[in-house]
Amino acid sequence: MDLDVFVSAHRAEWDRLEALLRRQRRLSGAEADELVTLYQRAATHLSLIQSSAPDPQLTGRLTHLVARARSAVTGTRRASWRDVTRFLTHGFPAAVYRSRHWWVPTALLSTALAALIGWWIGTHPEVQSSIAAPSELRELTRPGGQYETYYSSHPAASFAAQVWTNNAQAAAMCLVLGAFLCFPVLWVLFQNMLNLGVGIGLMSSAGGSTPLSVWSCPTASWS
Repeated sequence: MDLDVFVSAHRAEWDRLEALLRRQRRLSGAEADELVTLYQRAATHLSLIQSSAPDPQLTGRLTHLVARARSAVTGTRRASWRDVTRFLTHGFPAAVYRSRHWWVPTALLSTALAALIGWWIGTHPEVQSSIAAPSELRELTRPGGQYETYYSSHPAASFAAQVWTNNAQAAAMCLVLGAFLCFPVLWVLFQNMLNLGVGIGLMSSAGGSTPLSVWSCPTASWS
């Protein structure tokens, strides 16, 4: 490639790009489109020069020009608390809404499965006896027992951290395993519903109402 001929053919484009960059905050729509086009051409020119006829001075100028143009085209900004607020108020709710066709049926099916397991355990004493000895079951389900005092057995901050960690662990396992196989994810979800169903069944068979802790923390047994 004849470098002098190449420079003469494209110098006007590079000068025009540099002129647009100097006034990039006051560009019209057509000029902004022109800047993008000239940036793409300059990046191609830089690649051709580097591979065919490397010239340090010209390469340096085009590298600087392309870097400035890239910054102008792609923009640079810093994350701020406004981004966090926007994510919590717009981005995350929108993502939840778009995925409703997955999580709504999953939640309904999981709740139905936990209720079915709870009914089965609560109405079959032989199943209860296979879970634990009668003395252990009485200790779990008595007033002030493990199920009823689940929320108050630890300080509030410690309990919140424990619940968050358990739920994060379950979510992480589903995320990682779901990238390869479907069955392990279903197994993790089933284990959570099984824990919930066991709590419901044992408490209902003991003649008491199921405490809120059993409903709201199906991953409690993971801790």
